[in-house]
Amino acid sequence: MLIGREVLSPMGIANLYKKLVTYCQDEVVQTLLIFTKRENYPIHVHCTQGKDRTGLVSCLLLSIAGAPDEVIIKDYAKTQAGLAPIRKEMLDDLRRVGLSDEFADAPPQVKYIYYQFLIIKIGVKQGTLSFIVSHEREKRKKVN
Repeated sequence: MLIGREVLSPMGIANLYKKLVTYCQDEVVQTLLIFTKRENYPIHVHCTQGKDRTGLVSCLLLSIAGAPDEVIIKDYAKTQAGLAPIRKEMLDDLRRVGLSDEFADAPPQVKYIYYQFLIIKIGVKQGTLSFIVSHEREKRKKVN
């Protein structure tokens, strides 16, 4: 509760997203690599509320598939309406751990900033998952 109230809430969801993208790039790439293996299909993507991590993966997959940014953000904007039936429970859960109500929302403008920041950070906007595979190979070469 203390971390939620004293650290995360003052930081806000947009800055939390930026920190996630800054410090979890390898995890994002690892997640996208799952989609490069036929034997992994069908793939069910989910997280606690379906808006943050799931939203990120969905945005990136749509981008890789070649969807225009405005389509991706319009698709994500539907998330808020989809969360409406469980909003009260979400707010109760968030408040219990010291987070502000902002963390229950899925504002498309915030997701767009997050999505653009990630594209800049890992250069994912290449139109194909083969980019992700080559990115991972290059990273491994640097380590070895």
